[in-house]
Amino acid sequence: MKRWVSLLVAGALMLTAAGCTGQNPEAAPSPGESSSLAESSQPSAPYVEELRVGTTAAIDGTNVMTENGIFGKLNYNAVVTAPFVVTDENGEVQPFFMTSWELSDDLNQITATFATDQGLAWHDGEPVTMDDVVFTFQYLIDRKSGYCSGLTAVEAMDETTAVLTLTDGKAFTMLNSMANFVTLRPEHVWSKVEGEYAEYTGADAAIGCGPYKLTGVDEEAQVLTLEAVGDTYLGEELTVRKLTVKTYDSHDALVMALRNGEVDAMYDYSNSLNATMADSITGVDNLNPGMSDNPGNYQLVFGFNEQPTDDLTFRKAVRSALDYELLRVTIGGEDGQIPHTGIVAPPNKGFDSSLPELTQDVDEANALLDEGGYADADGDGWRDMPDGSELNVLITPQYNKTRQALYLRIAEVLKTNLEAVGVQTTLDEESVRNSDHATEVRKQGTYELYIGYTSPGVAMYDTAFMYIIGDNGNNPWGTCLIPEFVAAYEAKKTAGSYEEYNAAMKELQAIADEQVVGLALCWDKAYFPYRTDQYEGWTNFPGWGVINYKTWFSTQPAV
Repeated sequence: MKRWVSLLVAGALMLTAAGCTGQNPEAAPSPGESSSLAESSQPSAPYVEELRVGTTAAIDGTNVMTENGIFGKLNYNAVVTAPFVVTDENGEVQPFFMTSWELSDDLNQITATFATDQGLAWHDGEPVTMDDVVFTFQYLIDRKSGYCSGLTAVEAMDETTAVLTLTDGKAFTMLNSMANFVTLRPEHVWSKVEGEYAEYTGADAAIGCGPYKLTGVDEEAQVLTLEAVGDTYLGEELTVRKLTVKTYDSHDALVMALRNGEVDAMYDYSNSLNATMADSITGVDNLNPGMSDNPGNYQLVFGFNEQPTDDLTFRKAVRSALDYELLRVTIGGEDGQIPHTGIVAPPNKGFDSSLPELTQDVDEANALLDEGGYADADGDGWRDMPDGSELNVLITPQYNKTRQALYLRIAEVLKTNLEAVGVQTTLDEESVRNSDHATEVRKQGTYELYIGYTSPGVAMYDTAFMYIIGDNGNNPWGTCLIPEFVAAYEAKKTAGSYEEYNAAMKELQAIADEQVVGLALCWDKAYFPYRTDQYEGWTNFPGWGVINYKTWFSTQPAV
């Protein structure tokens, strides 16, 4: 028996086979057939003339082959480009341009149907065809895209069906990993481009087949303008007709614009407002803080390639030494939560609520260090390695200009806590100021205590464990190769259903508890504020906000 997945999205607020822009003008309906776009020139529901979105992501090109700047990040929401599949507010995959799929028993084949029979057009008027589907997947194969790891071949069976072949038995994982991020690209544009696609700057680099067409780029004012391609989008009414996206220099400036009514909502992908700004968006007339549980989290990753962080006793001592109440307030403010030992945050699939909450126990930390042989051998007041050599643990914060101050504050807490139990530490200042160095440290796996962040997009399916597992070609950051951890991580990647995925996730969390492969430092809230005086019908996705693919079909003027 084959696993059959045919997910049709019902209701006026969901998409049914939605993926590309209005119909090709040359593909007129046959006698007796109707054109939903032609028939909907007079919308049945009130619509939003212009939705104003604020961000801090700068304009960095308008190339659909990249994820650069606000244009690239905005397209995670089915704007100019059309994703094959999307995830709903529960983090589960739903159809978009790919309308249904069948997975083989060995999970090495996906037989999928696409919305290529509905007279769809690219923004330059060219028809969308199966050639575009084949071109897009072949491009991903050639580029060895991490979103489609294991994909080796794509073959069109007819005008609406193609077979995707994998070699690693991870078809279900591929569907979930590519959701939102992998979009259809026009073969007729990119087949003519020589050299690196990411470097192409022609006007047609911005051509997509999503519900909105890019109509204006003002780099000086940092404003993008996008307009709907019609009243409907594959049978679903577009209630938002125009988007204006403005980049602000800081979150402070963006919040002020929201409070003053200059913009209607905030979108910044994984860059939620810092918890220290919660007061500026709480209790403000006509402004919803947009608070939600963050699927992602700040975390401490141990370097299993380096001593002493390869030692379980030392890792347990670090776990006991940290002040989680201080970390909670530092990272998440009053809305933050002390995490559990399983790392993964509550909004995620497979979350195990039975694991214990992290607690500071300085006496336990000292006892563990004594047990592990980390004594002060030379009498200088600092513990040494079991062999008597110097113990000085390197603390490496992830390089991130936006979060630099917070990362340094977290590092300060870790440094203070560890030195209180006699462990001398050093801040990796070069990683703080040098992105190239920080990247090399990750690639080489030479860090000892690494402070990082799992974004909501990664947390949805790949999870924080992606940054911990060693030898992971998809994102080579981790160093942990404990056999049972590797086996559980592989079980997650080869899951063929959410039931199997959840079981593997619970096993991974149990191992995180037992082996201390890493530590969540706080389970915080995400804040993506939006105004409520002009519009209603928002859906706040956890850790993502109200600017998501549902917005274009559900937001209406407030009554």
